Amino acid sequence: MRLSDLQVNISENKLVMSWYADDRHLQLSYTGSDALPGAADAALASCMLPAMLLGETLEVDDTFSISSTLRQNLNEFQRIFVSWFDDVQLIDIVIADNQFRQIPLTSSDAAVFFSGGVDASYSFFQLEPEIDHLIFCLGLDIQLHELARCQKALEGANKFAQHYGKNLIVIESNFRTAFNNLSARRCQIVLLITYSLALGLETLYVPASHDAKELEPFRSHPLTDPLLSNGATKVVHHGMISRVEKTISIAQSDQALAFLRVCNASDQFNCGECEKCLRTMATLAVIGKHSASLPPLDNVAKLRSVKIWTPGKYHMWHDIKHYAQLHRSEPIANAVSKLCRAYEWKQLFKQVKHQCRLLLDDILPRITK
Repeated sequence: MRLSDLQVNISENKLVMSWYADDRHLQLSYTGSDALPGAADAALASCMLPAMLLGETLEVDDTFSISSTLRQNLNEFQRIFVSWFDDVQLIDIVIADNQFRQIPLTSSDAAVFFSGGVDASYSFFQLEPEIDHLIFCLGLDIQLHELARCQKALEGANKFAQHYGKNLIVIESNFRTAFNNLSARRCQIVLLITYSLALGLETLYVPASHDAKELEPFRSHPLTDPLLSNGATKVVHHGMISRVEKTISIAQSDQALAFLRVCNASDQFNCGECEKCLRTMATLAVIGKHSASLPPLDNVAKLRSVKIWTPGKYHMWHDIKHYAQLHRSEPIANAVSKLCRAYEWKQLFKQVKHQCRLLLDDILPRITK
């Protein structure tokens, strides 16, 4: 994959960064920022994971000047991702010696990603005194053609930023169009971090997706997020506490509840039916809180549709059961207990099946002799 013709222009009060990845025309627009000193680093790093998924060497033309620190970090990032995920390959990143540079620090500002979700809201409130910017992205989880959803989410982010006196930086990406054969969800958080390198901020906080006890190979991880730093912008993985604790914490804010957005399962703002929506609704019901952007959990039978498929999700629901028991919310505690038991039985059967296969592999050769 050859990256070429990197340009930064101004269009309709937006900074527009564009380049080519072979014949794919990639474009990012930034509102709320007046410079993109790390544009080349952002373009290169954002194409790394797509190239790894496609198994293609990544190289750049002479319009790119790349941070030597970033280049070193991407080697280690690749090594970890390849050990975790079967669908990515270790690739070569080809950059001429005269194209390396050390990125000067152009801003002492700090930013945190803000989607309106539980993780982002929690990190914002914990870090609020030192945060200068909220970074909001369209074109990844919310697609650009979802006009109503884009408008509602952007309106909520603007109101939230204005309420707390922070600058909102909006990034729009055409990744889904340019790489329509790749899942944006697979690359999403890595793309968002790398896009933000263009801004030249001192510190970038990435809200953690999992509690420390829930850690598993994942797109955002305390081992890999910091490796997307280019030596000027420090990338910090923040807030590794349980999702239930985060939800309880942000539920103290009317602003956070008013614009809470947790759903990626449909083109609605929050569908109220997917696992993530129901998990949030159950937590709010346990503590007696309600968000205007989510339907209330008025019938625990809705939880029967939930399927737990990863250890991380299991830990989140197990925490909800624990808090429901503490708050004497027996209907929710019982319903969630059934979900957790179903997952536990499934894991037990998997383990028994695996052990039986090992035993047969050991016995059958002896029988057939």
